[in-house]
Formats: sequence, C-alpha cells, structure tokens
Amino acid sequence: MRHEIKSRLSAAEAAALRARLGAVMQRDPHARPDGTYDIHSVYLDTPSRRALMEKQVGMPVRHKYRIRYYNDNLQFFRLERKSKVGALCDKVGCTLSRAEVDALMRGDLLWMCRDERPLVRALYLKMRTELMQPSVQVHYTREAYLFSPGNVRVTLDSNLRTGLFNADFLDIRQPRPRTQSDDFVLLEVKFDHYLPEIIRDITACHCRPMSFSKFEACHSYD
Repeated sequence: MRHEIKSRLSAAEAAALRARLGAVMQRDPHARPDGTYDIHSVYLDTPSRRALMEKQVGMPVRHKYRIRYYNDNLQFFRLERKSKVGALCDKVGCTLSRAEVDALMRGDLLWMCRDERPLVRALYLKMRTELMQPSVQVHYTREAYLFSPGNVRVTLDSNLRTGLFNADFLDIRQPRPRTQSDDFVLLEVKFDHYLPEIIRDITACHCRPMSFSKFEACHSYD
C-alpha cells in the first residue's frame, strides 16, 4: 500500500516545480525525449455506476478496474485494479494482448474464465455477476519523476480529456474533448512508508492536499 497526495497547480506553478524536481529526481525512462507520455484508459463500471458512486460518497474501501495503453501503442495494454483503503492506495496489474482487449471490449468473455492470471479471473467474475463493462474513457499527458529513497514517484498530469459519446477506445483518431476549461496541472506525490525531506521541501510550497479524481471528472462528459 502506498501514500498518495494530490494537488491542483496552475501552469506557472507547474513550471516552477518542474525545474526543481528535475534537479534532484530522475525522469521516467519510458518517457519521450520531452519527458512526457500520453496515457489512455477505459474504466469499467456497473450499469448503476457503482464505482463512481463509491468515489462520490467517499467509501473508505473501493476498487476500480481499468485497461490502459500508452502514447499510440496499440500493441501493449495493461489491465489494472486500483484500490483505495482509507488514505492508502494499492495497484495490481497484468499485461493484455490486443486480441484479448478486442474480445473484452466487444463482450466476448469466455476466454477470461479459463485464464491463469488471477486479475483477469477476478474481472471476469465482476463482469458476470455485477454486469461490469467498459464505461468512461480518461486520457491525459503525464510527466513522471522518480526518487529511489522512499520509492517516491512525483507526476504532473495535464491536458485531461475523455472519449466522445462512448467512441471506440482503441481508435486514436477519435476526438477527445477537454474536461476542464483552465490549463490546470494535477500534481500527485506517491511514496511507500516515508517521504524524504528533500522531496517534501520541494513540493511543500506547491502542495495543497485535495481530492481530485480524473475518473470522476471525465464522467461529466460521458
């Protein structure tokens, strides 16, 4: 389980923080030369929007399933379950093939019940018993910084977008409207048992802890 602190920054605040982070933290090695990468996710939910409701009422224990890919790479996918237990977060995941994602998106689930991956079987049970299905799309651009002590990961997320009228999640040509009118940047600080003092000092003047869910924000345009 990991700690997670979120804060909403202006573009100017993000620029100032970016310079300080770059001086002491490593860039994510999987990023593009400019230090960013795009994340494309589709979250699964029940017809009654149970996951959304649990987030809105602040249930102390909740889980969300999502499928995601990075940049425009449609050959590498991740199935993830993100869990929230009080103030702590956890995430488990496994890779999926393009054929498996295609099958899941069109409702072909038989292959899942025979799969050896526990997460795939857990999702299959949810889709069969709770009618969970692909729901809302979440797209954004991320900058990530890493610091080994404390297993710290600091991210700056911007350009939050969603799918238009449940358009094909895998069609990179589909328009994806912005969910916010201002150019805010979402700061997320994630760490295991402690946050090193140097990272705390760098982020302290910019970090005004708040609750913000990209998943919830994108439902406004679903």
